[in-house]
Amino acid sequence: MANSVGTPAVVRGTNQFQGAFSEMWEVTVTITDQDAVAITDTARFSVTVPGVALGDMIIGFSITNDLSDGTDQCVFIPYITAANTLTLQVTADAGQYAADDLNNAVVKVLIGRPAW
Repeated sequence: MANSVGTPAVVRGTNQFQGAFSEMWEVTVTITDQDAVAITDTARFSVTVPGVALGDMIIGFSITNDLSDGTDQCVFIPYITAANTLTLQVTADAGQYAADDLNNAVVKVLIGRPAW
């Protein structure tokens, strides 16, 4: 059988978030100390966010530091791992990501609880 998907439900408009989320959180946190991340390894930072739960969505995020340490890059992904817990994940790409390269990085994450 071929890969397939059903018919999507799509709402288009300028007020796309209105009523789509029952609760939202705007999180700002600063990374204060980051160890080196070995090649293809992962570092995780746990952030307590009261009220978030599994199933909540990361709508968007930003980080103020470059994700390249000059020679190697990392992949940065935030996600909800448990009740009240946001995890910031840093995964080294093709080489070791330098220690302290993300120190003082300001991370902003927008979290939403789907209302649908």
